[in-house]
Amino acid sequence: MTDLPSVILISPPSEKDGEIDLLCQFFDAGLSRFHLRKPNFSAEDLKRYLNQIPSEHLSKIVVHRCPEVLADFAVGGYHLRSNESAHQVLKGTSSKSLHKLSELTRLKETMDYVFLGPIFRSVSKQGYGPKISLNEIFSLFSSGRLNSLAKIPKVYALGGIRKKKMLRLSEVGFSGVALLGSVWGSRDPLKSIKDFLALGVSFSSGK
Repeated sequence: MTDLPSVILISPPSEKDGEIDLLCQFFDAGLSRFHLRKPNFSAEDLKRYLNQIPSEHLSKIVVHRCPEVLADFAVGGYHLRSNESAHQVLKGTSSKSLHKLSELTRLKETMDYVFLGPIFRSVSKQGYGPKISLNEIFSLFSSGRLNSLAKIPKVYALGGIRKKKMLRLSEVGFSGVALLGSVWGSRDPLKSIKDFLALGVSFSSGK
């Protein structure tokens, strides 16, 4: 498996005008991991979307919700829902979203990485705020309790991630960040992703 980056971008839930052209600009700017999450898309909708992506960028994309498309596209991995198991992943990385520290400490499946959040008040979801404190997360990361897992996944902070928070999140011990509203909701999304990618060097690659 290739090394995972410190910055991951998640798609907006509904397709935006010019989204694919902008995404290709993100890839050209250095984005190397993109989560394609469109809750209302069918497998055919996802295939239509992926068919518009230049082939050299497909390995940077992780698909949500429709594992059947993995057989037709050389994507980078699959993000599992809570009721899906890692053995269903046909190829690439496996990942999952977690919302409680107990879900992380009790993780039975082998994941390459997980999203943990919301860490801060969400940029894209009104009323979606943190239920876990950074102090609690730091205590867990530094306690060694995750060493009991068969494989310690990389943990990405999700929810309300802003540029000024990046250094603090790296100090807490996160492997990186998962972005959505802070990029897609920006007045200049391309500048925003470039700024985040530049700040991503604050994260240790060894966690």
